This record gives sequence, C-alpha cells and structure tokens, in this order.
Amino acid sequence: MSLRWDTSTRPPAEQYAYWRHTLCDAFTPLRPVERGQRDAWRRPGLPGTVASELLGHVNAAEIATCAQTIHHGRAEVERLEEDVVFVNLMLRGRCIVRQGATEAYSPAGTFTIVDAAEEFVLDYLDPWTSVSFRVPSVRLHSRVRRDLRAKSFSALSGMSAVLADSMRSAWSASPDVDDAQRSVLGSVFETLLDSFAEQAPMETYVASDGRGEALRSSIERYVTQHLRHGDVSPTATAARFAISVRKLHRLYEGAAMSYSQTVMRLRVEQCAAELAHPAETTLTELAARWGFADLSHLNRAFRAHVGMSPRAYRSVAA
Repeated sequence: MSLRWDTSTRPPAEQYAYWRHTLCDAFTPLRPVERGQRDAWRRPGLPGTVASELLGHVNAAEIATCAQTIHHGRAEVERLEEDVVFVNLMLRGRCIVRQGATEAYSPAGTFTIVDAAEEFVLDYLDPWTSVSFRVPSVRLHSRVRRDLRAKSFSALSGMSAVLADSMRSAWSASPDVDDAQRSVLGSVFETLLDSFAEQAPMETYVASDGRGEALRSSIERYVTQHLRHGDVSPTATAARFAISVRKLHRLYEGAAMSYSQTVMRLRVEQCAAELAHPAETTLTELAARWGFADLSHLNRAFRAHVGMSPRAYRSVAA
C-alpha cells in the first residue's frame, strides 16, 4: 500500500496542522516545533513531503522537509497503539537525536535508532531528507531497544553499511514489486537489524561527550566554509583549532565517521545542494569545484553517501 502526503496541497496557514497530522498518520504520535522564531511557519507555510510503503510488518517512508524539532513526549507515548522502533537513515541534513540520557549527532550518511515506547527528541538542524523504517518491537532483538537506541552509526562500512544499503534498496524497489515481494523486503530488513544488534560493538557508538561534539561541529562549519578555496587537510584544520593532528583524529574516533570521511560527506552535501538547483554546470565541472579527483571519484562518493548517482539525484531533485 502506497501513501503520499505533500503540504503544498494545502494553503500556507493550514500546512503546519496538516504536517503534524501527516506525521501521526505515517508513523506514530509526534509533535513538530519550529527551530528559532515562534510562528515561523504561519505565513510562508511548512514545506514537507512524505511517501510511505508497507513492507510486510515494516512501514518504510521517505521524508523531506525543513529544519524543525520533533518531539515524542509523554502525551505522545501514551497515545501509542503498539510499541515500535524507528531506524532513521539521514540522506540530507543533520539531526541531534536524544532519548533518555543518551544523545547522538546524525549527519547525512549515518542512521540512528529510537524506541517509541519512551520519550525522544529529533532536532533537525537543516532542511533534511531521511528514509525511516518503523518496526514492531516484538519482532526485534531486545538489544535494539536496550543498547542501540539514540546511537549514531556510519552507513559506510561493516554491518551498519549493509543495513543502510538494505534500507535504500528496499525503499527504491518497493514501488515496483507486489505485496508478497514487499513482505520479503521487510523480513530481510528485520533479519539484518537483528544480526546488526547481535554484532554491533560498543565502540561503534557515537560518544555523547558534549564538548567533543561541540568542537566537531565547529570544525565542520570551518571545513564547509573552506572546502572550495581553502586547505582542509588534517594538518591545516588542526592548526586552525590549535590542536594536534592526533587530537583531531581522536575527536572522531567515537563518531560515526572519521575526519576524512566527514570531509568527503561535506563535499557530497555541497554537490547535492547545487544539484537540487539545476544550472548549466556539468557533473565534471561540479566534481572539480568541490575537490573530487574526477567524475568517477564524485560518482563513488555520491553513491556511498546518498545511495544514488549524482545524475539520478539531479533528475529526482529537479
């Protein structure tokens, strides 16, 4: 069963209410709130789309919208019809995920897990796109809910990459297969998630050290500003922040991506932002502009972080 929602079908004054209602219909009781100025959505409206497919017992969806903070508080927990777990794969933007005493930073190219039986907050810092899979808790390894929630995992290596790839592949294939095949896709994902829960080592988790996350955020803002015309090598970046290269790499030891992987993710994000606003720029020119060795290098990095080629992304985003 395919479902689609788009706030642009409603007048601006009605879009917030429609968006909030949509999130509850598509997922579970949630309360979105503006980041920053109060009533920021009243006049211009709230841009947002949700596409949803049922994969057996798993509900899969792709969400694209603006920066906002989504709350799942006590009132929302009490309205749950069944206990479910969400696996959220970030394709674009950044999110801070909070549940209980745990907090994780989830940029594009990472995924996080939250347990809807307890309160959580998803703080989206930028316009964002994600693929989210909702799974009934009774169908999962208990460790998913106990140990893996509000942790951030890289979608680039190991079992976490396999799990993220399965989400991308299942979502991409779902419109073109029948109900029986969709059910198979959901079952495969459940099996992989249980396998991931059994194998995921504790050291793959993102550390919740607020000071380390704050410094990484500052470093990433600096790197973003200097990607095109500056030196963002480990040596230059460490010197800019008056730390050793060794400390720079240690800052990223507990994160979902290394420093080099983070720089590559930021290059891909800048390319994606340009591709979302079509111009006469060729992909070869785009690769050179954002520091890729050649078009093949751009294609490999883009597929790793976004799950599709830059050419395919341009056609979808246009």
